[in-house]
Amino acid sequence: MLSDLQKRTAQAIVNVFETGRVQGDYGKVTYHPLDSGQLTYGRSQTTLASGNLYLLIRDYCERRDSAFGPPLRAYLPQLARRDPALNFDGRFKGILQDAGDDPVMHEVQDAFFDRIYWDPSRRAAEALGVHIALGVSVVYDSIIHGS
Repeated sequence: MLSDLQKRTAQAIVNVFETGRVQGDYGKVTYHPLDSGQLTYGRSQTTLASGNLYLLIRDYCERRDSAFGPPLRAYLPQLARRDPALNFDGRFKGILQDAGDDPVMHEVQDAFFDRIYWDPSRRAAEALGVHIALGVSVVYDSIIHGS
């Protein structure tokens, strides 16, 4: 089992590759036409195409204390459909960027990335017999990228 420091280090490695920051960038919105993930967002860049961006924004909108929950709630149907029009929706991307400054979004993203990516990575690494921190980091990166 990894220590909390090893876990944070493994996550920091992925955050640097995804956002250029050790802590990640909670408001980073990225779209590249050659990225099969389509629009990506947040601390470790979850994707529209995977459906996980919908799950993240739904979790955030469920929090009554979310500063940007009301305007983002209007986008939930499009997110659920993985609508590629969102890749080009400047208003939507602006709200996401602004929401990245909300401490509630930080809490939601931290819990989300643990539940959706870290915990499955830890279990997969264990099943593969990978016990060293760097090895678990590789599994974590693979899970985030859908491998």
